[in-house]
Amino acid sequence: MAATDQGPSSRMKAVGALALAAIPLSQNAHSAVQPDYGEVAVRVSQYQEDDSPAERTLYPVTERFSIDVNQLRIAAPVGRRWYLETELVYETLSGASPMQTYKNEDGQSVLVTSGATIDEERTQGSFSATHYFSEGTLGLMLASSSENDYESLAFGMNGTLELSNKSTTLQGSWSMSNDTINPSDPEISVVRQEATDAKKRSLSIYEGVTQVINRRIVVQGGVGYTRHSGYLSDPYKFEDRRPSTRDQVTANISYRQYLYAGRAAALHLDYVWYTDNWGIRSQSLTTKWVQSWQLWSMTTFQLAPMWRYYRQTEASFYRLEQDPPDNEFSSSDARLSSYGATSLGVEAELKIDMISLTASYENYMSSTDLGILQKSNDEAPGLVSFQVWGAGITWRF
Repeated sequence: MAATDQGPSSRMKAVGALALAAIPLSQNAHSAVQPDYGEVAVRVSQYQEDDSPAERTLYPVTERFSIDVNQLRIAAPVGRRWYLETELVYETLSGASPMQTYKNEDGQSVLVTSGATIDEERTQGSFSATHYFSEGTLGLMLASSSENDYESLAFGMNGTLELSNKSTTLQGSWSMSNDTINPSDPEISVVRQEATDAKKRSLSIYEGVTQVINRRIVVQGGVGYTRHSGYLSDPYKFEDRRPSTRDQVTANISYRQYLYAGRAAALHLDYVWYTDNWGIRSQSLTTKWVQSWQLWSMTTFQLAPMWRYYRQTEASFYRLEQDPPDNEFSSSDARLSSYGATSLGVEAELKIDMISLTASYENYMSSTDLGILQKSNDEAPGLVSFQVWGAGITWRF
């Protein structure tokens, strides 16, 4: 997914979302049937970026970000129609941050980093309530995130409606967030001072439909729109001036095929198309095989290997100039460049009666060469490759 946030904050939020998606493997989206059980889940994750290439980095500090994520989730039914959930996330981040990429006199791309280790913390809390009707659901969500240089408050609503004897489900969601930016060490630059108490607003809408084809095949598709406005530049980067609005459109289609009579295995295919008014176009394809085994009475084991490919074009104002014109939009952020990426991962879950133990691993690698259809002649040494490990336990009551 194309990056939209500033500096380390975007990484911390992205890793939190990545880890949350793995709690747990068997958890499904809400259907129109209220769960009759509660859950308490605890998970820890560790995200580690590969070092920057030393031969293309100006400062001796080449280590990139390392993020530790700790999560707690509690969910329970209330009465006959409500299901409540709350989640707490605490993250710590350390490492050096890319600040600019430009071409030197030899025409090679060189990376300028912060030259010192950044240490940050982020705390996030969210609460959601879902009301169940006979043919659908209506949910509300409130979330707050806080770190030393970024505050965010978000609110959202979502709903489902089941049709055609529950073989067709319509989904819709709406959310908005208000963020406040206060860059660390504002005395370092005028740009950071100008960004003090800067605001960013986001509005997202999604509409989708899920169709049961038969007892083994389910397809889902949807379209989403997001608008960001306000301060969208990165105050921690040199010569980073971005438009004050960003309109994003996504379309997705998913395919699920369950194999064998007891649904012992399932094939997952997901495709996402993306475009925005910054000139970025992207596609991603994800495939996952989910295999389950019944080991003993009330004991099952599930293994889910995954592969994903992603590619995107560069933003219209992406440029590798050390001193671009002050009156023009410009950014050398590698996340706005033309590149491709692959991910290989695996998730595992051991369920023993009411206890589930989970573990996951993902290896992500990005480069300009993986762009395939639109390879860039300019190297982007700021592109990131990383690994994520995770483990958790869930108790159902």
